[in-house]
Amino acid sequence: MNERIQKVVLLMGLLVITFSGRMVAQTAMPITWKTLSDVTFYEKYNKEFDFNVLYPKFGAKVKALDNKWVEIEGYAIPIEELGADILVLSALPYSQCFFCGAAGPESVMDIKSKKKIKAKLDKKLKFRGKLKLNEDDLSQLNYILTEAELIN
Repeated sequence: MNERIQKVVLLMGLLVITFSGRMVAQTAMPITWKTLSDVTFYEKYNKEFDFNVLYPKFGAKVKALDNKWVEIEGYAIPIEELGADILVLSALPYSQCFFCGAAGPESVMDIKSKKKIKAKLDKKLKFRGKLKLNEDDLSQLNYILTEAELIN
């Protein structure tokens, strides 16, 4: 082969490797809310709020998912009414979710999407994104799905 053809073949090979690596990196593992229930909570004094707060201690199954691409299904709870542009995904419909006292903090997740997602209350949705575990930032939920994409 002449030198020009060799360069083209090499470039094409590098492009294939680059794009296939990205596709593999974003292959998401389906998870359930039951998997995310591998967490316990302990009480600890918070100086900023001047009272005891529950902090999560994630189990091994959940820790293994930190910073991994996952897919999860749940019910939309838009928080726009409170002046924030936030979407929370819940294992349960609003009438049964964590905010109403029928479930724990392990049953809800912050959805951080590149695009604004308009969702009706209690609409069942499926997302793909990178799961982040939050152990100490009280301004966010314990589970955060970053780079989230709506897939249904």
